[in-house]
Amino acid sequence: MANNLNEEVLRIMRQQNDADEEREFNDWRKGLLSQPSDLELRPQKNFKVDIELQPLRWLRLGIELVESSKVTGHVQLAGGIEGPIIGSYLPYPIFQMGTEIFLKGMWLCKFDECRALTHSSYVDQDTRAKRFGELGPNGLGHDLIKIVNEVGKIPEYAKDAEALQFLDLIERIVRRYYFPPYRGDKATRWAYARYPKRVYHDVVRKSEAESFTSYPFAKWIAKLFREMERDVDRIWSLRAGLSDKMKRRGSALVQLQVRDDKTR
Repeated sequence: MANNLNEEVLRIMRQQNDADEEREFNDWRKGLLSQPSDLELRPQKNFKVDIELQPLRWLRLGIELVESSKVTGHVQLAGGIEGPIIGSYLPYPIFQMGTEIFLKGMWLCKFDECRALTHSSYVDQDTRAKRFGELGPNGLGHDLIKIVNEVGKIPEYAKDAEALQFLDLIERIVRRYYFPPYRGDKATRWAYARYPKRVYHDVVRKSEAESFTSYPFAKWIAKLFREMERDVDRIWSLRAGLSDKMKRRGSALVQLQVRDDKTR
C-alpha cells in the first residue's frame, strides 16, 4: 500500500514538473519571438571580438565539448527514476571539434605571450592575426592527426611521458573510431566528416544509412582530457604563473598607492 502511494506521489510530482517546464519553455519562446528579427549580439562601443589566445580557455572549451556526450542508457531505479548513466558516446562532430580545440590550446602554450594572458590582457592586432593564421585552415587546420604530430614536436611535450601517452591515445582513438571515411582531399575531408554520413555503392547503385555509433564510452574520453589538462597546467605552470603575475601586479599597485599618499 505504501509503495503504491509513493509511486502515485512521484507520478504527480513528475506531471507537475513537466507542466512547469512546458510553461517555462513557452515563455522563453514567446520572449524570443518578441525580439526584433534583426537583433545582433554586439560588443560595447569601440570594442570588437577577435581570437582568444589564452591556452587555458581553449583547454576548458575543449573539455566542455567532449563532456557533451549523447546518453544511450541509464540504470532504471524504482518508481521510474533514472539512475547513473550506463551508456554514452561522442558523435563525430563533437569529438572532432572538442579535440581540435583542446590540442590547439596545448599548442598555444609554447608562446610566452599567450601563457601570460590574464582576464584583461591586451594582444596587439599583428600578433592576433599571426596566431589566427597559424591556427586556421592554412596552418594547423582541422586534421587531427596533423595537429597531434605538431603538438608532439613541442619540446616540453616531447620529453613528458604523460603528454606523449595522451597524444598517442588520441591518435589511436581517432584512427579507431573517428577517422574521416571520405576519400576527398585532405584539406576538406575532416570538415566534411562532421556532416551526417551515408554509405554508397555506385557500381550497383545501392546505399545504406550509417550511424557510425560504434564509439567508446564517452566518460572515458572526457577523463583523458581532464587528466591531460592537469598535466598541461603542470608542464607549463599555467595557473601558478598567472597567480604570481597577479600578485606582482597587486603589489605594484599597492606600492604606487603608497607613493601617491606620501606625495600629497
